[in-house]
Amino acid sequence: SLQISSGPRAESVHPILKAPAKFGQGPKLAWLKGLDQSARARSSKIKQVGASVMDETQNVLIANSEGLCIEDQRIRCRLSVSVTAGDGDQLFTGGESPGAMQGMEFFESLNFEELAHKASDRALLMLDAGYIEGKCMPVVIGSGFGGVIFHEACGHPLETESVRKKASPFCDKIGQQIAHSAVTAIDDGTLPGVWGSIQFDDEGTPTEKTTLIENGVLKDYLSDRLGASEVGRRRTGSARRESFHYVPVSRMRNTYIDKGQDKVEDMVSSIPDGLYAKVMGGGSVNPATGEFNFAVQEGYEIKNGKIGKPVRGATLIGKGHEILPKISMVSDDLVMAAGMCGASSGSVPVTVGQPTIKVDDILVGGR
Repeated sequence: SLQISSGPRAESVHPILKAPAKFGQGPKLAWLKGLDQSARARSSKIKQVGASVMDETQNVLIANSEGLCIEDQRIRCRLSVSVTAGDGDQLFTGGESPGAMQGMEFFESLNFEELAHKASDRALLMLDAGYIEGKCMPVVIGSGFGGVIFHEACGHPLETESVRKKASPFCDKIGQQIAHSAVTAIDDGTLPGVWGSIQFDDEGTPTEKTTLIENGVLKDYLSDRLGASEVGRRRTGSARRESFHYVPVSRMRNTYIDKGQDKVEDMVSSIPDGLYAKVMGGGSVNPATGEFNFAVQEGYEIKNGKIGKPVRGATLIGKGHEILPKISMVSDDLVMAAGMCGASSGSVPVTVGQPTIKVDDILVGGR
């Protein structure tokens, strides 16, 4: 039988101050009860509260026939609260779900009451909002989870898993202008303590900061061993998998549109009739074509250069490679948001992010 001795442990850039395994489940029940009580206290219209507190410890050992033998321990914590408000047959849900590659100190840094109030207030606000009229219009997309559109519609097609199969609109476009010059996009696995970070990927390649798009020009793809070989690119430390049950493939880590120099107020004032998508929700995408459809969780109309009344029922519809040239303004309020990404190598922790951006023209679906 094959005997593999333990390899050298990678020196962590994600120090864990309080390992969750030492604390057990004790504190979590009180946190969950507090979230429930804080959310329901906002209004009698709060019909349902769902909350979870999660910690994960993953021990990783990678050994191959080239002599590589290395190990690591990945510890992550995440909180999630989802609040549903109802009035008659009308229901609307708001949520918050921060996460980090940290120990119990992450939970201790959170304001649980504030998170519950944010989720409740968003559900109540949108419950009473009117519906938006669907049409093509300029849209300001808020910071943070707004980056899910870039992740899904542009990030996946920039993975060599798609490129090597010729299933990406970005095939053979390295060095070409694919986005507005205001757009620089990065995938960085080295950010200390951030949810999607890793010491090395699941083939043992050290992680890195990979610039995908710089001032609108396509600079690189995200590569695993196979993808790098077939596409003719270097490895970027992007091979990831949920566990040893899966074969690693190129996947994103912490993917975001970088800070720009524009001001949010200038974006809004430049729009006579449009939408402010302050908080994005879920959606769907076809990675081969970049076609996407994402719901707006919290939105407002823009009229005559000013943010107006809240509107619900909005969805953003388009193709990633067609939207990139229309992102004409990028602010400096970069925010990152934790998420989970599912693909052929299972479900892995990823971070999406962006500053507030302006898209000059996009199809907005209404009721």
